[in-house]
Amino acid sequence: MQKTLIALALLAAAGAVSAQSSVTVYGKIDLGLVIDSGASAGKSVRLSSGVTGGSRLGFKGSEDLGGGYKAAFVLETGFCADSAAPVVSAGASVPNFCTGSNQFMGRQAHGDLSGAFGTLAGGRQYSLGYLNLTTIDPFGTGYAGQVNNIVDAAGVRLNNSVHYTTPAFAGLTASGEIALGETAGNWKAGRVLGASVNYAAGPAYAGFSFYDLANPNGSGSARRDYLLGGTYDFGVVKAHALVEKADGDPTGAIRLDTLDLMAGASVPLAGGSLLASYIRHDDRGALNRDANQFGAAYNYPLSRRTAVYAAFARIVNENGATFHVGNATETGTGNKAFNLGVVHNF
Repeated sequence: MQKTLIALALLAAAGAVSAQSSVTVYGKIDLGLVIDSGASAGKSVRLSSGVTGGSRLGFKGSEDLGGGYKAAFVLETGFCADSAAPVVSAGASVPNFCTGSNQFMGRQAHGDLSGAFGTLAGGRQYSLGYLNLTTIDPFGTGYAGQVNNIVDAAGVRLNNSVHYTTPAFAGLTASGEIALGETAGNWKAGRVLGASVNYAAGPAYAGFSFYDLANPNGSGSARRDYLLGGTYDFGVVKAHALVEKADGDPTGAIRLDTLDLMAGASVPLAGGSLLASYIRHDDRGALNRDANQFGAAYNYPLSRRTAVYAAFARIVNENGATFHVGNATETGTGNKAFNLGVVHNF
């Protein structure tokens, strides 16, 4: 009898422990028709994976450690839903349109510890500047009209990074980050520093973020971004606005000095959402390569998890500027693009 009671107690304890931890499998499949034009090579017509956001498979979990502490993790890999083409690093000079974060667990891979002190996270994770940009952009940095066709995305994802975020106080949080370049003999080479202050309460969001990428020799900044923006939901329309100032010495020959302005809106319409934005890129450097972008999209949910979408964007480049209209996973080939597709989240 005593052995039976002990066995039942152990089973109950094991059940209590397992109930305090959880793992969730999630993902996204996004397939869209993309038509690019305006390039010297001519029009590009293709089926693309990840127009509104990269197709992905992810695992996330958390464990209650007691005393208000919690451990968590995120593992997220991208994939090409339209083909079995080999993965190619973003920026490579080959005609592959499913690139970038599709290495195994290349989207995110980090572990977190949270409690009354805030949250500490380490691994490959989104930069603070990119998280701020994603929140402000009416397109969420996807579709043809994404703001980061022109506005720098502050590194997007950072390897070897550590983030700290304070607890929220009256809607305010502050965060800091460092991503180590891990160059032997010069720990400053290629390292990233970042910080953000964010306010989110009710219909309002405001965020300021800073991003500093060190030169390969670690002697200065290749790029610094200062981004301030926010959104306000009036019910009938949600307003979006940002300003980003960038400077630095990326090449050692021509200094970077730009100012980007974005104004946008998202409007509930006929059961879906109409999205639009205008961006002005002012190059204050010697080359004066300015640009303007207008983008619009309509997203219509078929269910809680599935939606169809259409989008269009056009960039007017000035003085030799070469900005392309891309989407969440592509840099694009021309200065105009049309998207039509379907996205399913699970």
